[in-house]
Amino acid sequence: MKSIVRFLSVLLIFGGWGLAALALHVVRTPDPSNPQQSKLVVIPKNELDWKETYVDARDWTMADVSDHRMLMLRVLYTDKANEFKFLADPKSKDDIATQLTDVLSNPKAATERSATTARATFGPSHR
Repeated sequence: MKSIVRFLSVLLIFGGWGLAALALHVVRTPDPSNPQQSKLVVIPKNELDWKETYVDARDWTMADVSDHRMLMLRVLYTDKANEFKFLADPKSKDDIATQLTDVLSNPKAATERSATTARATFGPSHR
């Protein structure tokens, strides 16, 4: 009897962890104060599923935003856009939420914006 109670307790704990994984996006982003470090951003999902439960966004550019459309829409909806400032175009007068919204509404512009930012940062020979 004691072993059945232990088994059910462990099953309940693992079931809770599984449910939590279904309900949350965990996104790893670079830490703006220390580029060698990263931080985790937790964003609630719109529905329970396994898609994009863990996402490593440390090497993302604006071109990657349109590839993760549903995640980025949740980021905007939950007002967590400031956690993605590393994606922002420093020359733009728009805030990061506006830039993300523009990219999501016009994915082709994201590729052009990323190429322009890369040329400005690294020069024309590096792409």
